[in-house]
Amino acid sequence: MLTSYRTVFNAPFSGVVVGVAAYTFIYRFMANKTEEHPEGILNGDVLKSFYSITGEDGDFKYTPGHERIPDNWYTRNVVDAYTIPYLSLDGLGMSTKHLKFFTVGGNTGTVNSFVGVNPENLTGSVYTLDSLAEGDNAFCYGVQLTKQAAPDILSGLFSDVKKALNVLNPVLDDVTGSLGCPEIDSIDESQFAQFPGYTDNYNGYAPKDEGLLSGVLSGLL
Repeated sequence: MLTSYRTVFNAPFSGVVVGVAAYTFIYRFMANKTEEHPEGILNGDVLKSFYSITGEDGDFKYTPGHERIPDNWYTRNVVDAYTIPYLSLDGLGMSTKHLKFFTVGGNTGTVNSFVGVNPENLTGSVYTLDSLAEGDNAFCYGVQLTKQAAPDILSGLFSDVKKALNVLNPVLDDVTGSLGCPEIDSIDESQFAQFPGYTDNYNGYAPKDEGLLSGVLSGLL
């Protein structure tokens, strides 16, 4: 489990938003869309083909370089695009069963010492534990926190922070605007100070959400 690492940190963007996407994308993008299963079905044979796996459970074999789209496989219909609101609904469904996905926080320097940050304290009561279960609020929470933390994060990545923000903010505004997200004016980043996974560098790995935001913006700038 992640809590076995003393520096684990579930960040606002990479944890709350991307963490959910990492689980939902596999099914939503790899499921075979057929007439019998228009919503998609993902079985073992389809998944193994994508990852070049043969054999049965307990005796799997990976053959490098043979990853492929399965035979008789059909992608999503163009009128059934996997949009941000769609991802938000997936995230909400996941959070109702596994609330830990939407818990910002981390270990405090030892294994199995995970502490969550109260969203009410972090956002000045704009979001609360109860409100995160309403509508798209859980997804909004992750995106809104990313927007608030972006200037500080990007200052260590780009010489022209304003240019980077001019690219990032409209994208985030489109997302939050389409979902009617409650607006956060500021966040109390001091809430993260107790987490080594947020404050420290380890072997060149950047803390916070720097690595992911850098990759996203590098593709846009």
